[in-house]
Amino acid sequence: MNSLLASLTDSPQAGFQFDQVLHHAGATLQHGPNNDRVYLMSLGQADPHEVLCEVHHLADQHGYGKIFAKLPHTQAEPFLNQGYRVEARIPDFYPDADAVFLGHYPEPERAQVTEPEALHTTLQQATRDLKPDGRSRHDPAIRLMHEADVDKMAALYRQVFPSYPFPITDRDFLLETMAGNVAYFGVEKDGALLALASAEQCHQSGTVEMTDFATAPAARGQGWAQRLLAQMELAMEAQGHRVAYTIARAVSVGMNRTFARRQYQMAGRLVNNTQISGQIESMNVWYKPLRPASNGG
Repeated sequence: MNSLLASLTDSPQAGFQFDQVLHHAGATLQHGPNNDRVYLMSLGQADPHEVLCEVHHLADQHGYGKIFAKLPHTQAEPFLNQGYRVEARIPDFYPDADAVFLGHYPEPERAQVTEPEALHTTLQQATRDLKPDGRSRHDPAIRLMHEADVDKMAALYRQVFPSYPFPITDRDFLLETMAGNVAYFGVEKDGALLALASAEQCHQSGTVEMTDFATAPAARGQGWAQRLLAQMELAMEAQGHRVAYTIARAVSVGMNRTFARRQYQMAGRLVNNTQISGQIESMNVWYKPLRPASNGG
């Protein structure tokens, strides 16, 4: 993914630059002005002390407002000792450890939630009076997307998102991720693509991120996001994934309700974490075991 992101540095979306993905000592990092942060995406086999030094070097060098890290709780102590705080936690995310999502704020203002009451109200609305979702069988309206679909996919993402953390409006990006670890699912009717979502798989941990949900304006209110999510769960469980999760916009009643109705559990909130639709937003983390947890630790 990082090679393509390097070639897409100049974004067609509102003139900003996409963040870059790089590798350091076995860890995978993302950083850049788009999200104004350093993101430790995967620690891998890297020494946490060495990676901690690198993320702070990047933050100091570029003046980023936040450092965000996702790693096993067994490797978190060096970060916690430096003042990082746990913003979310997913049990049994790794075969032998929970995942913790850590936040550190070189800019103290970035740590302040401007409208906490509004986010609390949104979450209350999203989890109120949830109707049981009985759609757990194959849905013939939903199918796996293929290379021939990428132009329609890019057009739908352009229609829905003025800006996004990754260049999902670029056909080459969609092709490269599709050839890698991302499975895209969509709804097509009379040749028109109505809705999309993706399942970004990590085979090492057995986890999958359910993300990139988009519904065409004319098709909204028909429950497509929830139906897409149900089908992706079936497909990912069949491929052996243990845990599904998402990082959803905290301001969106609809997306949070989609996951709550599918029996996802709230894992925490990432404060002022992600640039989407033109501004930095807080994000809610949700998770759901697709298979029983192992007894490995």
